[in-house]
Amino acid sequence: MKIPKVSVVVPIYNVEPYLRRCLDSLVNQTLKDIEIICINDCSPDNSLAILKEYAGKDERMKIIDFGKNQGVSIARNAGMEMAKGEYTGFVDPDDYVDLDFYEKLYLKAKEKESDITCAKVKKTIGVREYIWPMNTSRFGKWHFPCIHWIAIYKTAFLRLYSLKYPDGIKQGQDTAFYIQALFFANNVECGTNTYYHYIQREDSTSFNLEKFKFNARLLLIDFINEKITDKEEYEYVFEYLFKNYFMNIFIRFGSKLKNKYEIAKLIIDIHKKRKYQTVTLDLPKFIQESDLENAEALLKKINDNIRNIIPYENLNAKNLQNRKLYIWGAGLNGIDALSLCEENEWKVEAFLDSNRNLTEFNGYKVISPQDVLSGNAKDYFIIISSIRAYAADEIAHICEQAGLKEGMDFCNPFRNQ
Repeated sequence: MKIPKVSVVVPIYNVEPYLRRCLDSLVNQTLKDIEIICINDCSPDNSLAILKEYAGKDERMKIIDFGKNQGVSIARNAGMEMAKGEYTGFVDPDDYVDLDFYEKLYLKAKEKESDITCAKVKKTIGVREYIWPMNTSRFGKWHFPCIHWIAIYKTAFLRLYSLKYPDGIKQGQDTAFYIQALFFANNVECGTNTYYHYIQREDSTSFNLEKFKFNARLLLIDFINEKITDKEEYEYVFEYLFKNYFMNIFIRFGSKLKNKYEIAKLIIDIHKKRKYQTVTLDLPKFIQESDLENAEALLKKINDNIRNIIPYENLNAKNLQNRKLYIWGAGLNGIDALSLCEENEWKVEAFLDSNRNLTEFNGYKVISPQDVLSGNAKDYFIIISSIRAYAADEIAHICEQAGLKEGMDFCNPFRNQ
């Protein structure tokens, strides 16, 4: 039997309205030598009928039909076990990919002999699609955000290290899989010029606060504590995971969680069990490291500063009347700020960023901050998009040196009032 170049694994549960779009993007790939493994996880809608319809027309479609619902991890693992391709990729059934997605990834993987080969991401928020930037690090293979479906993986590599999605975990299992894959990979190639289209749905499991747990993230902390021996590398990864997968989520959603005290205690325990006590954490300004020693203190700080937790809350049309609007920071947080502006129909003039190699970001010009600040006219308003405390403070200081006033001329998220 001829070995497919790529096996694509698609776990399916209750996605009938989106499934055809996803499957169309797969069966029409420019790389024809692929297999598409669809796992019907006992979906209660008409998803299975749609799968059978497509399989009847395309022999590359394979269906695994679970007799009972077993969860997305077991579904993906079943697809991986069945995969015969040189490389394996994953697509969520409510998303889709560019038609040249797997061809470009495969060619790049073969050229670079990479264990993991990554594409780019376009994220849909409402009716607008935004290009996500990929943050790389000085440690080479570590790049964030951790998105498992952005890549294809050597199938032999996955099996060599027995990489699986953790069973029995509904949220965060994809991140646990991806971090472990990054750790074991010898060569990770990023930035292949094709796109995965991620559709953010309000009814997706990632927004189910009632079932919110940190189980998979706990597995990650245990994993890096055991596996990462280089101190600087460990500090980099721990700081990112702790801030983004524990603190930021808890701060943003903590007031809505029924089990917030238990999660606060969990965060304290994770902070204490870090391998190196010298890890420096980038925390919101209203939280000190001493607050991470006591769950009650942490909860009190969050409750006392609840008005500072939602970025840009004082930004409104009155601030922006007859003024040019700039967003300082062409990155992931800049997309959040841009989404807010477009949702409110506030016209953005351009992005400000000191990266001279960046001239365009999500359809907007990128210009040097000094080109704006050095002018005599102060007919503009600046949104500082970074929620990293030290970066936002530094930018705010530059704005103040230019004669701007916070709240009147610029907005600094997570400010400490």
